[in-house]
Amino acid sequence: MKVVQLNQENAKVVAKLMHGIKPEWWPTFEDAYGQLTNIDESIGTVGWYLSDENGNPLGWALFREMKAYLSLELECSGFNDKGVFKLEHKLKDLFDVAEKYAKSKGYTTLRTGMSSLDFNIDGQRIDNIAEALESLKTQRVDYYWLLDYGFRVMGIHPNAYGNNMHCILFVKELE
Repeated sequence: MKVVQLNQENAKVVAKLMHGIKPEWWPTFEDAYGQLTNIDESIGTVGWYLSDENGNPLGWALFREMKAYLSLELECSGFNDKGVFKLEHKLKDLFDVAEKYAKSKGYTTLRTGMSSLDFNIDGQRIDNIAEALESLKTQRVDYYWLLDYGFRVMGIHPNAYGNNMHCILFVKELE
């Protein structure tokens, strides 16, 4: 066997295989081919921003539509609080709009991540994720805001931002 990089042309034979072997996932050849060749078939980008009365942006939230996972995932966000960069807790209106949008698309979850900066696990090697989750501690306002907004910690991605710099993963189920 050999490994062949996908391209627009050879993706057709792979799409035929995908549709043929798992038609409940790819009901048509076009569904499979679209996923292989068109990022818009599986991942989208949507975002919003807050503005002042003059239309100047004050904050933003950019999301990835993870269509295959029925999820809207926060890519990045921020808020200018009198010249100081703030995170999610100043962006409730944007999260509300994103949640409404996600529901309208049939998505079942919102997801996001947060760096381990100012958490007890930052700078520490993680050998056991379950133990790290059980002992997770911080005073970060944005962490508690996410929990209050309905997110739950669902995991830790070790070394996501570098050696011993982790990402705490969150999910909010949509009703």
